[in-house]
Amino acid sequence: MAKRNPKLEFSLPSIFLILSVFICVHLWFLAPSAFAQESGDQEVAVNLAEGRVVICAAKDGIILAAMDAHGEAGSQPPTIDILSVERMGVMLGAVEWVQPDSKDKPVRLDDEFRGLVAAALNTGGQKDTGFRASDIESVGIAVLERIRVLAGQLHHKINLGEDEPLIRIVLAGFVRDYGPEAWTIDYRIRQDDLGNGIWRTRVLRPSYDQLYPPEKGKPKTFMEVRYPPENRATGEPELLDLLQQNDARVSKIRTANDVQAKSLALAVEGQSQKSDAASIVNFLKAAIPAITPPETKLTMAKVDYDGGFQWILAPPKPPAPPPGEKPQEKPPEEPERPTLRHKSEN
Repeated sequence: MAKRNPKLEFSLPSIFLILSVFICVHLWFLAPSAFAQESGDQEVAVNLAEGRVVICAAKDGIILAAMDAHGEAGSQPPTIDILSVERMGVMLGAVEWVQPDSKDKPVRLDDEFRGLVAAALNTGGQKDTGFRASDIESVGIAVLERIRVLAGQLHHKINLGEDEPLIRIVLAGFVRDYGPEAWTIDYRIRQDDLGNGIWRTRVLRPSYDQLYPPEKGKPKTFMEVRYPPENRATGEPELLDLLQQNDARVSKIRTANDVQAKSLALAVEGQSQKSDAASIVNFLKAAIPAITPPETKLTMAKVDYDGGFQWILAPPKPPAPPPGEKPQEKPPEEPERPTLRHKSEN
């Protein structure tokens, strides 16, 4: 199927949460899993959300699982966040910006994401009672402007891979009269040498890639997103690779019962849209721990096409604030149902 134009056809709701998936340490990380830069008299350290995301769109729901990559000290586990009753997402990469010598709290881009999007779409955090044509490009640009402010503090040479973004956002959900879909939004940087070891860092306009539905004729199966990107031929095998190889770690799990065996066979053969969401969920809950280290932090959620967002494995609740400190106000988890349009090809 032809990809939808993100400028016109990606429907997002009125209130958003956030999102956050395998990382390797690069030369630009002068401290483990973080990098430090001088900005005037301030030192800026950036901690990364590391790991991988697995997505599968079944006949009755789209499932998203996020797991950390056991990076160096300071790295953050990727977190699934509720964007709306029918949308969820993960933010990967440079999510935490710290000035060690400052008393200011670290900037957490993943915590800011929902507010940035709500402001961009003029929702003001309120329910949208009208027919609103939300725009994925508006979301991308809203986050871009915030990243540019932070990246302006980076004045040393940063070594990233040619196709490695500073930040990657994964979105997944369901659009009424269209169907399930999944996207990535990547933010890459360019640096200009100003001399004397000083570099100007610019964040480029984001690129958008529609993962699901795939191009016409391409298989509908398990999708995997990692940060930073890895070469599938040389990196650790993806879950789909293990299934296609009938790896011993997953072979018994996929055939736990007849319904699950049939659903997994359909997904592996490229017909996940005919599989049963409950079977995919049960498989992922058992298979991911079987192929990852015991200490892996795993969260999982589903957007049911009729019932909306549902936690499968919710993240742990944040610790209580210190005595005398006011707890942060928590936004509602089920905002107004989005305006939806454009029917998907079966």
